[in-house]
This record gives sequence, structure tokens and C-alpha cells, in this order.
Amino acid sequence: MRTFLRVNIFFIALLSLLNLIGCEEETPNEPPPQDYPDYYPGGIGSTFKYSVTEKDSVGNILQNGSRNILYSGTYLYNGINYTTQDDSLDFGSQSSVATYLFRKTETAVFYAVDTSLISQLIPDTLKQFVTLRHEMQLLFYPLTTGSSWSLYRITAQVQPGIEVKILDIVASFENSEQIDLNLTTGMITVNSQKVKYTIELYSEIGAEPETYTAYMWFAENIGLVRFEGNQFVVNLGGGGISFEPTSNILTQELIEYAIE
Repeated sequence: MRTFLRVNIFFIALLSLLNLIGCEEETPNEPPPQDYPDYYPGGIGSTFKYSVTEKDSVGNILQNGSRNILYSGTYLYNGINYTTQDDSLDFGSQSSVATYLFRKTETAVFYAVDTSLISQLIPDTLKQFVTLRHEMQLLFYPLTTGSSWSLYRITAQVQPGIEVKILDIVASFENSEQIDLNLTTGMITVNSQKVKYTIELYSEIGAEPETYTAYMWFAENIGLVRFEGNQFVVNLGGGGISFEPTSNILTQELIEYAIE
């Protein structure tokens, strides 16, 4: 059974547990402002190009392609000013185009989340009990040993003080690494910060979650330079949430960039 169907059944099962209580919107973490390195630079006109390889769970290459990103403008959404990110993925025989919204503060990088897609999975009778954030927190400074943060979470209150997780996405800083980038202009070595992203999807009440992981590497004054992990997680870099997991592995490496 496809996971999004199991999630829908999960919502229905929750109906028998819920009492009439309201939902609260969570506020993302933000530490006091400080002068942190910029691991997500770029203004309007900045571009990034990545080589992309998709493999199956045993390492066989399924397809190769490219991903192009352009910071194209600004957009006011939910009363907040965001930068628009035009994102295209090309695998030759198939391609996709999407637009994401992100904003930066001195301490974090946030992406807007289209909660309408998630709401379609939730029965109307349950929506008042479910907590949905309108942003996900891709980065949270400082990136130091032991640091972790909640990227995104969907929960339901079954009783006052009792909360059931539906979706939980957590990020944790792993370590600093020097990595080689094979740019179109030549090979360079950069110092990067490696962050682990873990998705836990609770498709049945009381069951162990389905877990999906991936890693992203960020370089100061460049941004995201590498992604490697479960394809289910790849859209996190653009604020997307999918409910159709896969066992395929995606590798994405920066090959061109221009910071404006």
C-alpha cells in the first residue's frame, strides 16, 4: 500500500481518539543574533547548477541529469517577504520545474511550506486537531558539535497534553569536512559543514516510524555543494514535502555557481 494511503488511514484512526481541543502553531527556534558564517549566500540573480545521479538501493545507476537553480525575485507570502527559487530538474527524457520560497535571518534559513497539499490528506473532521507549520527550518546557526533542531513536524493532539507524531523531520550537525568539487572551471577544494537530515513518517498508530536519511554539505559563501541520500529527502532543500517515499538514492554535486 502506498505510504500516502497509509497516512490517510492513520488520520482516520486518530478520529476515534480525539477530544475537542484546539491546535497551536509552533514557532521555529531562533537563537540570539550573532555574526555567523554565511552558508546560504546569494541575492537575486544568483545561479547554481548541480550534476545529479539517481541509483537504486543496491547502487545501480538509474539515470543521470542536472539541476538548475535561479534566485529570480521576491514574493510576499503569509505577510512575509521571501526570495523566489526557480528550480528545474532535467533527466533528459523527463524534467520538472518548481518554484520555492525561502528567507534568511542572521541565525537560520527558512523555506515556506505549501500546507494545502498536506491538508488534502487530512479529513476535515481532524484538521482542527492537527498542527501544521508554514515554514521549515533548513539551517540553524551556529553549526557546532552536538547541535540539532526540528526542521518540520506534523502532530495531532489526542487529548490535552498528549500529542501523537505524524511526521517528524530533524536535522543534526555532523562535522566539518574538506571536499573536492569538480566545477566546470576546474577542481577546487572547500571546507564544508555536513548536516544529517532524518525523516520519520508515522503511518500507523503505535507502530515504529519509517525512517529516511540524507546528508547535505554547505560551504561558506557558496551554499549547498553536495547532497547524498534517500530521494525522499531531496526536496527539503526547496521546502518540499512528499508523501511517496522511495528506496532510491540521489547524489547531487555542485558544478557551477554565480553569487550575486
